[in-house]
Amino acid sequence: MQTSRSLLAIFGLTTFALLSPSAARADEQPMMKAVVAHEYGAPEVLKFETVPRPEPNEDEALVRVIASGVNPADPLTLSGKYAKEFGTHLPLIPGYDIAGIVEKTGAQITKIKVGDAVYGYPTFGGGWADYVTVKEWEVARKPKSLSFVEAAAVPMGALTAWQALVDVAKLQPGQTSLVHGGSGGVGFSGSDIAHTIDRLPPRTI
Repeated sequence: MQTSRSLLAIFGLTTFALLSPSAARADEQPMMKAVVAHEYGAPEVLKFETVPRPEPNEDEALVRVIASGVNPADPLTLSGKYAKEFGTHLPLIPGYDIAGIVEKTGAQITKIKVGDAVYGYPTFGGGWADYVTVKEWEVARKPKSLSFVEAAAVPMGALTAWQALVDVAKLQPGQTSLVHGGSGGVGFSGSDIAHTIDRLPPRTI
């Protein structure tokens, strides 16, 4: 509980900066504000720094982050316990739930374009910053019915529920599912997914 509160406190202090991206002259490398860890440990190792802005590869898009969430993947990654499994390296920028605006796209990007409002789950984090690079399959267009803050709360919970019900359980229309913790992010999404599947005509998932 203390870890979650510390992460939320640190993230709360950075919100204003994330909404005000750092500018750079044409002859300078673009910079940005980010929450960075140079060592594994507790939230206290996080530092608020000015760092180089990432540039997208041919198969990536650059997203200006408007909102970013805090989820269980952040302290797990920050602790270093699963660094090898997660493929993380120091220094690292946490942040696995994001919503923002596409600023630049690589040549291989075809489904999203500059100016699109998107939300998603960057596989290797990076969302606690002014900008983050993402693969095209890591994001989707943000529903107009959701604010950026609301959209940034969706990805991890919804993806976890989808993997459990669709990928693993292969839930079919007409089947009954029991969702525990329905008021949480995963449970809420799981309930919606289950109801949606039940309204679909019979098919193989």
